Amino acid sequence: MDAAWGAFGSDSDDSDDDSTADKNEQAQQPNVLFESTSAAVTVAITQYFASLTKTTGVGLGERVLAVTSVVYGDECGEEAGELKTMMTEWVIRRGMKVVAGDDGSSACDAAVLIVGDTKDLQSDSSLNIRRRLVPGGTVWLIIKRQENESDNNNSFDCFPGSIWEEISCVSTSSSYSVHKIQKRACLVNAMSCPWMDKKSIIGKEVALAAEKKCGNFKVAKNESYLQFELRAASRVTIVPSVAERTREKISSTEEAYTTILTDTNIKNSIEKLRDHGLVIIKGLLPPEQTIPWGNVVLEDFTSAVEALQNHQLRPVDLLNPDKGQFEPLSYKEMAMREDLRVDLRSGPSMEKLRSQENNLASEAMAGRNVIDVGSQPTIITADTMGTAGPSWRYHPSILAILKGLFNPRDDSLSKGNFGRWNFGGNGPDGSPQPFRLGQIGSVVSCPGSGDQAIHADTPHLFEHTDCHPCHYCNVFTPGYKVANDQTDNPSVHNEFVDGLWTGSSTMGGTALVYDSHRLSVSAMLLAESDDGNDNDNASLRRQLLELLTLRPALDAGDILIFDNRTLHYGIANTSKGDTTGKDSNAGRRPMLYLNVTQSWFHDPKVSNLFVGY
Repeated sequence: MDAAWGAFGSDSDDSDDDSTADKNEQAQQPNVLFESTSAAVTVAITQYFASLTKTTGVGLGERVLAVTSVVYGDECGEEAGELKTMMTEWVIRRGMKVVAGDDGSSACDAAVLIVGDTKDLQSDSSLNIRRRLVPGGTVWLIIKRQENESDNNNSFDCFPGSIWEEISCVSTSSSYSVHKIQKRACLVNAMSCPWMDKKSIIGKEVALAAEKKCGNFKVAKNESYLQFELRAASRVTIVPSVAERTREKISSTEEAYTTILTDTNIKNSIEKLRDHGLVIIKGLLPPEQTIPWGNVVLEDFTSAVEALQNHQLRPVDLLNPDKGQFEPLSYKEMAMREDLRVDLRSGPSMEKLRSQENNLASEAMAGRNVIDVGSQPTIITADTMGTAGPSWRYHPSILAILKGLFNPRDDSLSKGNFGRWNFGGNGPDGSPQPFRLGQIGSVVSCPGSGDQAIHADTPHLFEHTDCHPCHYCNVFTPGYKVANDQTDNPSVHNEFVDGLWTGSSTMGGTALVYDSHRLSVSAMLLAESDDGNDNDNASLRRQLLELLTLRPALDAGDILIFDNRTLHYGIANTSKGDTTGKDSNAGRRPMLYLNVTQSWFHDPKVSNLFVGY
């Protein structure tokens, strides 16, 4: 890359040679300068994406870039337009795809943005580019340098740290400066859990203790708890490319797609789950498949509230738990988690949609031994490849990740598993063994619900090693779209900057503790000393827990898969609720889920169903 940026000349003004070089550069014909600038930036982008090919499985020819210029003034605008044209030619020459910078809808993996100065970054075109960039995408910013201008004069306030990683100056010349800015792979809900002091700088003792348990993930110098959380959240996140996001249409009549991950990114997802206890995949699912589920969940929740309020023998007020005559129970269709937070497994609207989607999915996967029986889990076998169309429950990438998670394998050892001839098996062929895929359910958190107590959903089966392979996990995805509350929903506060969500929301979410699916990490964070004298360690444990707690921000289409041994808790929903009298569901958060287990594992919480409401 250093050789590529040599086209800009030296950064130093201290020598006569450098001064002469700058004068010579200014004397060049504009198209020569444009050519060298375009070549240098394109080489840098090429090298950047080429380095990702091996780690993501996405080829250079599949990458999509937007190129645009935003410069005011006739002379500067004409110059920027010529540079834009030449940049586009160079990018295409390198085999990458280019979408128009003024195209308001096409997503892009990276963008080249040419501006006269940083004030131009507030233009509609610049904002549009930043919104279209996928999570983890990169902006290459080319800024026209004015005479005697210092790079320190550039203001990048429109790239807030909640959304963007630190800006780096790649190179400067007398004519242009080039900066690289990367969108964060995953945002966090910094508005939540105000009892945690995330702004403080991480102390040396805490950093050393965390590094001891979290392997090669080091705390940076003078890093705050929030900065560490943002890095850790991105570390457990998969960011599909535009090519992956548009691999398969789910409708023959609409431009709706589902993301199909590369084999490499499926392996990456499995590794993150095994190493850290969770993985976040941005934009895996089409909202067209998840939002309808959120809607029917809220319909059935409203019906359940009314049915319990009007129960003749045992009336219960779910929305005002302190005022009701009777405490709510756990029911066949719905289990209580805490006040104002329920686990809704079934209801008339849910059953109708479930039956429709399962029937369509079974037809799409004919011959794959998929049998859905009412609300019971489905056995997924090695030859169940899934289908992207009818239901997100059978999404091919989700099934592939689950197969790999539940079936860790050493090829040299799997050949010795001769017991697989039993029970009609195919012998030691190394194929994935079956697992149980639960039906779609939802945890509904109402406005006023508090932070849950930290917990794990299932125990470790053995305690002689730090972490056995996963036997139980959950798949979460929002059943709602995060809306810009200034225009859509005054009862909920979602923080937006220039049309981009910062990740903060009063609706809450799920907090998870990084690496806590390991016994050693959970013991470090929560176990008291054997002698009962724990005062010295209590403060350190609390700080470590705050450091490793992640509050990932999920929007419609994102998924979270986590090992159920991972420590986690539901975050308080501090929304106001229905303030207009027009929408009783305002502020209610339906988080959709799938319970997934090894075929031999029995979960009493799921199987022990009580009387209906």
